[in-house]
Amino acid sequence: MSVTDGKAPAAPPAAAPPPLGAAADRDATDRRLAPVLHDLAAGRELGPKELAELTAAAEADGVQPAFDPPGAAGSPGALVAGRAALLPRVWEPFAAWWRSYFPGSDPTGAALADLWRLHLPLAQWIVRDKRRRRPGELYMAGFNGSPGAGKTVLTNAVAVVLDQLLDPRTEGRALARSGDDWYLPRSAREPLRARGWDPGPPGVSNRSLPGTHDMDWLLRNLHELEHSRQDSTMALGNFDKKADDQPADAFTVHGKVGVFLFDLWFAGAETAVDPLALPDGLRRRVAEHLPSWQPVFARMDALWAYQWPSFDQMVAEREAQERLVEARHGRRGMSPDHIRGFMAYMTEQSWDWRTTSPIPPDRVVTFRAWRDEGHRVIAVRKGARAA
Repeated sequence: MSVTDGKAPAAPPAAAPPPLGAAADRDATDRRLAPVLHDLAAGRELGPKELAELTAAAEADGVQPAFDPPGAAGSPGALVAGRAALLPRVWEPFAAWWRSYFPGSDPTGAALADLWRLHLPLAQWIVRDKRRRRPGELYMAGFNGSPGAGKTVLTNAVAVVLDQLLDPRTEGRALARSGDDWYLPRSAREPLRARGWDPGPPGVSNRSLPGTHDMDWLLRNLHELEHSRQDSTMALGNFDKKADDQPADAFTVHGKVGVFLFDLWFAGAETAVDPLALPDGLRRRVAEHLPSWQPVFARMDALWAYQWPSFDQMVAEREAQERLVEARHGRRGMSPDHIRGFMAYMTEQSWDWRTTSPIPPDRVVTFRAWRDEGHRVIAVRKGARAA
């Protein structure tokens, strides 16, 4: 997180950031490849010239090479040809999901390009890693990133693709859920205000921080997912942010789950401080409760981490998120003033950034990603965990 007031230092320098102009280069490549990808998605067989063009673009891309299997540097053409064979299979389910998630939007533009260069390669990587690490078992991938970074969209998109790549009988289905779904109900969170979990401005929710989640429920669900079978039925958290409460009905999942994509804005975070060394208050509370997440973080087989932006950009992205919710459901949850107060509560008021940060250390990160202002990923680098 790049601020200069000493409250929130920059993210760990895990890898070189993308070069200037990376987004413009990607957009130019997208325009050039659009006809090829449209033909490919429609099931038309591509000739050697088109495959060579896709291969050259993949080698120069800032995203795709991060997901290449070990020893694949000498055969990029084979990787692209394999992905090209999969695209027609995943395109229709992906496009249907995109239209339902973003009503009125056209998935044949940037969404198709991102399916080709990000969602499909990442899903392929997850399948390979699952089959290597946990064949027949639950594979769990965590996703860290600032509020509004696009974690939920990414995980839901990848889940759609994974469901076309996994064997539903032997490997199970993919499930994408947010840690937000396991917030404590409002009645359990209100007493926490007196202990420090209080943003200050009237009407602003005190959810989001460690200590405001139902960890027993989450750990129970994780155990159920690990032991799920074809005849399983599981009742998962289903928090309603508009009502700021848990609804009467849980989120019901049926069948065997083989891949669990879990997004949480502080996924993988650690603390190296004795909470009692901190002054009494919210920062001490966060440091006290963060270790309760370690069983969840330790269960993650991989961790994706977005590079954190400035505070003002986070506020803008959270506002964009509210507009998307309003477009989808006809109502929004927070005003702009409430968003700014809520974001200050989540970041500046709650973390002792010298010792306790929502940004995970590079040694636990599998992939670190950079985005442009349009929430599109422009670069992915392997973290220390991948190496």
